[in-house]
Amino acid sequence: MRLKRIKALRSTVLLAGASSLVLAGCALKNPPFGADIMPESARAKIPGRWAGPHRSGTVVPNWIRTFGDPELTALVADAVERNPDLRAAAARVEASRAAVRIAASSLYPRIAMKGLGERQGQELGGDIGRDINPPSFGSSGTEDTGGAGLDTSMDKSSQRWVYGLAAGAAWEADVWGRIRSKKAAAKAESLALEADYEFARQSLAAAVARAYFSTIEAAQQEANAQETLDIYQEYSKLTDVRKQQGFASDFDVSQIKSRTSAAEDALYAAQAARAQTIRAIEVVTSRYPAGRFDVRRSFPGQPRAVPAGMPAQILERRPDLIASERRFAAAFHRVNEARTARLPRFVLSATSGLGTAELDGVTQPIFFGGELKAAQDLRTAEQKAAAASYVGHALRSFQEVEDALAADYYLRKREGALGDAVSSSADSIKFSREQLEQGQIDMFTVLRLTGENLAAKVQFTQVRASRLRERVNLYLALGGDFEGTGAPGK
Repeated sequence: MRLKRIKALRSTVLLAGASSLVLAGCALKNPPFGADIMPESARAKIPGRWAGPHRSGTVVPNWIRTFGDPELTALVADAVERNPDLRAAAARVEASRAAVRIAASSLYPRIAMKGLGERQGQELGGDIGRDINPPSFGSSGTEDTGGAGLDTSMDKSSQRWVYGLAAGAAWEADVWGRIRSKKAAAKAESLALEADYEFARQSLAAAVARAYFSTIEAAQQEANAQETLDIYQEYSKLTDVRKQQGFASDFDVSQIKSRTSAAEDALYAAQAARAQTIRAIEVVTSRYPAGRFDVRRSFPGQPRAVPAGMPAQILERRPDLIASERRFAAAFHRVNEARTARLPRFVLSATSGLGTAELDGVTQPIFFGGELKAAQDLRTAEQKAAAASYVGHALRSFQEVEDALAADYYLRKREGALGDAVSSSADSIKFSREQLEQGQIDMFTVLRLTGENLAAKVQFTQVRASRLRERVNLYLALGGDFEGTGAPGK
């Protein structure tokens, strides 16, 4: 009983000593984040406002709703719910959280039990070193002293089974923070994957919106081609009549037929483009790409100017930049993990049944052929690469915002100019037809003006669609949120 108390006291002292080692160990350093990852030369060049034309104020949340199109909003929600790629990203987030728990488990004691089933016994054989055989007992129970007295060989065995249960525990005192660094790296990687999921979610919404506007653009171009085809077919009939009257030649007829065929080709091309963009929407919403999904044929109203916030704010808001920042943090913690792997390790173990606990010893790596130093150098290089990658990612993000702001400004100007061109060319066609009937101009002038009107309408439609798509790009570049944003449930 006294021996058990002594051993229990020894265990308590060792546990307390190990705990003191942990408390006295090095606290983990926090990695820099955001703009602090950048070198001072790059950080100092981030301006306080965007260079491109923009509206001041906080970035608008729920940007899908700013288009005022319930059909688009419902389509995005459907895509987010059904898209298989997004589900795969969500599964990767769940896996990363399990990886964090695995890394954290090393901070706690490991206890195991083992069932025992052991055979014990003895076996004698050969010469026993004497000139007589051991006595034997006959069937009557009396000693039988007979036998060959010169036989000095013998084969005899006895055995028994011993059953039991053993338990043991071991715990590494994380004095230098190696295990905590490993856990912190896994946690940072998990947060990076959460940010990847969110960026994938926003990118999916943007892809749906762009495909949606492209589908409307194709419908508008189809309408433009159909309207022009109708005009050419009308001119073709008129030319046939004028030929019969002697006012048009075969050359005139062939010219109008050529224009009619070109307009018909433009109509088919627009119809094919619309079917293709509809199939793209069907795929991202996990439908069979049959090209039969019903999408409106008119553009929604252009949204107002976007409040763009300040450049430095996107470092804290854009999910892809947050993911890059978290991967830098993971690389930062892995450097400390590799550095502390070269320091002594303190392991406490205990075995049940005996009441003993002992500090098995201090393990100090001495010579591993340079492996541990090379591992630290590897992690250090990875950290440098992660920092450089973050800086490059941030610069590209600033460029994307500036490009989108400039594109929005110039597309708005072009939309106004092309709108005037469409209106003026339509008036020219009307006046030319009146002059044609009066014999003041020929059919070629009318055809030329009609072609100019079609070209203006095509460009006007392209610019309207481009402006809506660029607005989506601007929201994505700014890191704008939309309703329901969030990583998989924790």
